[in-house]
Amino acid sequence: MKLTYLAILLAGTMVATPLAVLAESGLEPTGDETIFFRGWPYKPDVVDDNVNRYNASVDGNVDYQTVTHGDYPALMEKSLIAGENLDIIYGNPPTAVRFYEAGWIAPADNVPNIDAIRDDMYDNASYAFSYDGKLLGLSYFLAVRGMVLVNTDRQVELGLQDAQPTNWDAFYDQLLELNAQGVKNVYMPHWFNEFYGISWAYIWEVLNRGGSQIDPETLAPALTVEGPAGETLRDWKAIYNADMVNEEVLSFNEAAIVDAFGSGRFLYSTQASYNLAVFNDPAQSQVAGKTSFLGFEGAGWGLLDSAMYLRTSRDRSDALDEDTRRFQSWYGYRDHEGNVAVGQRWANNSMLFSAYKSVMESDESKAAFRQGLASDEDYDRLLTLYANAPHPHMWKVVWAEEYNAFLRQRLGRFLINDEPVEKVIADLNAEIEKLNKKHGLN
Repeated sequence: MKLTYLAILLAGTMVATPLAVLAESGLEPTGDETIFFRGWPYKPDVVDDNVNRYNASVDGNVDYQTVTHGDYPALMEKSLIAGENLDIIYGNPPTAVRFYEAGWIAPADNVPNIDAIRDDMYDNASYAFSYDGKLLGLSYFLAVRGMVLVNTDRQVELGLQDAQPTNWDAFYDQLLELNAQGVKNVYMPHWFNEFYGISWAYIWEVLNRGGSQIDPETLAPALTVEGPAGETLRDWKAIYNADMVNEEVLSFNEAAIVDAFGSGRFLYSTQASYNLAVFNDPAQSQVAGKTSFLGFEGAGWGLLDSAMYLRTSRDRSDALDEDTRRFQSWYGYRDHEGNVAVGQRWANNSMLFSAYKSVMESDESKAAFRQGLASDEDYDRLLTLYANAPHPHMWKVVWAEEYNAFLRQRLGRFLINDEPVEKVIADLNAEIEKLNKKHGLN
């Protein structure tokens, strides 16, 4: 029996909102002031088209531009500090928490149709998007980042189809065994040099092994040499020192690891789930129809990656503030015709999951997701991975982005310089203590 996403997440019954109610709420702009919308460079042509539809359909005044260079959260922070014209921006949960605490974004609790939005949202998404009792933004996407993709052709070639690892310990044991046998191009890790690269990889591996960066109650550092934190570093050191991963990976961007796995050379790679649609597309990949993944067998793979449309708190006229809230609701939920048009489009063309039941449980979405998978069996396996992907508690702490920047640099040095695990753990714990003191949290 096929399980729905709703059943897997153990969510409540979806409450349908009559389209007439949505239409009466009013989503068209009340004035002609410009709304400034900025995002990172993921399929900007699709975003441009969505914004153009809004402007044409309801006589809107939205100016969209893509932030194409540099570290997106850091660039947005500089722009917000400088008081630049920003009204709607992309943001991941830790970025949103930091920006909210700084007073730079306004919660989405007062956008049009907020009751319908809350009713339509899955519990795990609501948890990820909420802080201080407030919904920080509206759904852009959800994904599992850190799932282990498998080139099934190479898997069969190596006789491993019945020997799939079920947790990270077994995974690294298998990598090292294959390396000892002389097998090349076994693994392309998620160690690239972007804010969601190597640092996030460390966060999810520690989580998946049952550990945490911090104590969820006291926020004190919780990393230990003999626990999941140290185990992860020892495994990384082992494969790096065995020359299984080239140093150049540490300077890659995400596109580079996507291209590497799509070439068909590698057996495994840790990736974002939406890249399954790329790898199983014969126009974009050499492993189309041959890309599967390690399923959930009681121990997790990766974390819940998500992003929101955030509304800034810059000084605006009453009319512009109203129009910005209306656009946030139109773009981040239902449009003027009552359709979750933007969310459904991302599901259809990019295999991006949504926070909304109305998107995830539509026949349209199910058909689109299956097109990005190597087999029908992978559909339920993918939903199970989503249902068990954790949202890091530390992402609800104001210093999460600062720690992430430190972690990103520290892990690269650890590998390149072959530093002792004990030293790295001590440095990470010291950084957490320093950040708690800086923000008055200890």
